[in-house]
Amino acid sequence: MECRYNLNSSGNRRVVYFDCLDCKNQGSLRDKNCLRSVFRVLTEKGEVDELQLRKREYTEFYDGNQMGKLLEILELRKNLLAEEVWKRIEDCRRSHGDWKAFIRDLLAKEIWNPIRAYEILVAVLNRYKDLDIRKKFDPDCLNIYLKILDEIRIRFENTELIRSYLKGLKTHEIFKARIQPSFVTSEIKFDIPDEVKLVDLYRVENTEIMIYDLNGIDKFYLINPPELYLSPEDVNLLMKLKDRVIGKHPLEVIHPMEAREHFRRIGFELLRDTDRLSEEELKTLSEIFARYTAGYGLLEVLFKDEHIYDIYIDSPVGTTPVYVDHDRFGICTTNLYLTEDELERISSKFRSIGGRPFDEANPIMDMELKDVGIRVTGIREPSTFDGIAYSFRKRRERPWTLPKFVDEGMMSIRAAALLSLIVSGQRSILITGPRGSGKTSLLSALITEIRQNDRIVLMEDTPEIPTGSLRRLGWKIEHLRNRPAVSRHREDSYELSPEENLRAALRLGESILIMGEVRGPEARVLFEAMRVGAAGNTVLGTIHGSNPYDTWDRITNDLNVPSTSFKAVDVVVSLGYRERREISKRNRYLRNITEVRKEWEENPRIENGFVDMMLYDDETGNEVYNLKDSDVIREISIRKGMSLDECSANLELRERMIETIVKTSRSENMKELLEINHVLSAKKEYIKLMNEQTLNGNVDYKRLYSDWRRWFGEYVKGLTDVKG
Repeated sequence: MECRYNLNSSGNRRVVYFDCLDCKNQGSLRDKNCLRSVFRVLTEKGEVDELQLRKREYTEFYDGNQMGKLLEILELRKNLLAEEVWKRIEDCRRSHGDWKAFIRDLLAKEIWNPIRAYEILVAVLNRYKDLDIRKKFDPDCLNIYLKILDEIRIRFENTELIRSYLKGLKTHEIFKARIQPSFVTSEIKFDIPDEVKLVDLYRVENTEIMIYDLNGIDKFYLINPPELYLSPEDVNLLMKLKDRVIGKHPLEVIHPMEAREHFRRIGFELLRDTDRLSEEELKTLSEIFARYTAGYGLLEVLFKDEHIYDIYIDSPVGTTPVYVDHDRFGICTTNLYLTEDELERISSKFRSIGGRPFDEANPIMDMELKDVGIRVTGIREPSTFDGIAYSFRKRRERPWTLPKFVDEGMMSIRAAALLSLIVSGQRSILITGPRGSGKTSLLSALITEIRQNDRIVLMEDTPEIPTGSLRRLGWKIEHLRNRPAVSRHREDSYELSPEENLRAALRLGESILIMGEVRGPEARVLFEAMRVGAAGNTVLGTIHGSNPYDTWDRITNDLNVPSTSFKAVDVVVSLGYRERREISKRNRYLRNITEVRKEWEENPRIENGFVDMMLYDDETGNEVYNLKDSDVIREISIRKGMSLDECSANLELRERMIETIVKTSRSENMKELLEINHVLSAKKEYIKLMNEQTLNGNVDYKRLYSDWRRWFGEYVKGLTDVKG
């Protein structure tokens, strides 16, 4: 039976697809009959870049490297046939038709199974080493014949395929296919353009990630998961397991947040009955099984990549790749394409988790995937032209720290120290900036600067602050859920409105109040509470804006907050993006730390109500500070019972401690020092030393830093010893 195939040419790329659904010969290059069919097609169609053998359970992909081995054999055959090497025997005094027929058949027929052809060739050469056999032939003719065979042998051995065979590799090891199982409904493409540069290579658990620079501007994020390299036996095993488990454990009867772990555990236990699998293989297969039954498919890899901030799936599905926002390379195109089946599967899972409809009557979805720390926004018809689109924003499980922001280049050491002092002085801060500029990340870092004996009331519509980590580390946080913006007007929504939650928060007693995002009517209540001091000592919040004036304008004109109520804000922290010439990656940075003065009536910009404590000069790339006449610094010094000089010394101390942490993390190659647990330990030691000196009646900041620095050196040494 002749194999059915198609040749697809896209641009400069040629791919041959073989339909192996009804193949009796295994449908694999490891089978001699299939290999013969592939050789015939290649002979007829010429050079191709990829070969795909499509079967019921999976598709085998053979890339350019594998194809090169076959094309090299084809080139050898072509050259030997063109040379008609068998004709050299005609110069003999006797005609040896059998010899000529053998060479012609070897090159015309047997070579379709190259390893077998090589083995036959070597066997014939060895046969003629027998002296009794050699006596039967004319020596001159025999020498010509053997010289031709030996030349063919040498040329065979110069091919990569035969070299691999001679190294002891089996056929399945020489032709190592990439297998995409049928349960992987997403399409993974490996169409990497020529002349690209690999700029990064790392792993996300057991998945290889490669990032390529395509043209000096665009970046390509290639995901290469282990399920593509499973053996056919493992694929069949997982397919049977999926049918067996889904029948007995339907997803509908399991809580969606528990389903993935449930199926991973079941998969592990059932796979354990397979004696041939090692413990590591069991773990890998059970993870893959959970990923495609109750999980999020290959999106899980992107969810777990700590370098990714945002993930985008645009409509129409299948025609555009998934995009990611990478912390080092900015927006990257991936090699992952979601199919309609995969998108519908995860959409159904989202609806189940969120408990809200997502249909034409409710075309917007806004929810959180708590198990992976992802905020999901979905949109569909009639709000789109071409189907469903998703945006996924990742939430960092561990809170950011100011030293980590310094290390990332978002702010200077001095700016971080100034923010630390402002928070410790219990000033009210509003963080403003465009979407994705790091407002929530900075808010979480500022929370870590709050004293742990203070009570915090935090309000969010979608949880983004890592409250779990903060609580485990000792912060006292009451977390209130606001009704999401997309459901503010839904009568059947069970959450309280932000205004109602805020009024409830103000009744919870003396607390630091934190608003995850100021969006609407709650702004009026918030600012009035700040103005009369009913909210407690400190208020922190974020809002979309670009600078202090833009923020004031939005709050007063769009959110209808009285202009003078804005005076309740002590400091506006402005974030933004900056680009280096034409490099596409946008870097987040701290633009301003601006104090809001109180002696103005109508317009703070005109009446000098905004004074920059720190300003990033875009032209010079330097930060400009103005702290001598700062009302905020003066109020902090009064609150803390310090002189202005002592307040300045305290700021310098914070600066030196942050600098020490950052520099040590780099010199010792210990980036973990920037994480919250270590930064918190350093802060606790500082507080301890400060309290000791305060009780003794005098604070010597130079000695305090010296004592802290000595402690920190021993702390790092202890970590190094444990690590070693």
